[in-house]
Order: sequence, then C-alpha cells, then structure tokens
Amino acid sequence: MQLFFLNYIVLHAESPSDTALLVDLIFQTLPIYDDRASRKAVDDMVIQALGEPTFMKPIAAALVQSMEKNLKVTNPLTSFKLLRWSHFLLKWSQFATLSKGAFSRLANAQAVLCQVLMNGSFRRRRTCKELFIHLFSEVIVNNK
Repeated sequence: MQLFFLNYIVLHAESPSDTALLVDLIFQTLPIYDDRASRKAVDDMVIQALGEPTFMKPIAAALVQSMEKNLKVTNPLTSFKLLRWSHFLLKWSQFATLSKGAFSRLANAQAVLCQVLMNGSFRRRRTCKELFIHLFSEVIVNNK
C-alpha cells in the first residue's frame, strides 16, 4: 500500500512539500524492504522519480547524505542498496553533468562504501565486486 502511495506522489507531486515527503519516505524504506520483490518495487519507484526533474536534486542530496551517514553505521544491506541507488542516479538522470561538486561527493561516498564492504567476508567482497562492475560498466556503456 505504501509503495502505491509513493508512486502516486511521484506522478502527481505539485509542491516542494510533496517532493520532500516522497524523498523522506523513499529513504525510510532503506532498512525495511529486504525481500527481492519489495526492493525491486522501491528501485523502480526511485528510477521513476529520477525521471522527474523536480525529484532529481532532492533525491541526489538525500542519497549523498545517506551514503555519508551510512559510513559511520555500516549495514551491508543498506550499503548495497545505496550503491545501487547511486547507480540509478548516474544512469537515469543528468546528475553528473548538472552538479559536478555533488558528483565528486557521490563518487567519494561510493568509493568509501565499496572499501567498507571490501573489508567484510569473502562473500560480501565478491558481491560488492560483482555489483560495482555490473552497475558501473552499465553506466559507462550507456554514456558512450
């Protein structure tokens, strides 16, 4: 039900408060949805929101802040979700060309999250490598 409500806000947001509400609700889902179907639904909503110009900047700002905050409280699942969302930001929006200063903060946060994940178990390191290579090779191919 909550995901339906969030999708409705993406399609019908008319004010900055609607945008702020959506961004806040999206980031509240980080620790909640850990099953594949729910993660995909939230990921699809993030991609849809990034396609709307009014949402790109607030989502980017919240993403960078969440990534930087997550560096202090390392939760591997949250770290993987944040890396995936940062990939969506780069792939589905003009973020890299519109905000070079914020892009460098994002890249730094991605690097630190990857470093933290690479200090984990063999399985976590393997998953991090696979995710990073898959997601970011896709961004490079799409930007050619």
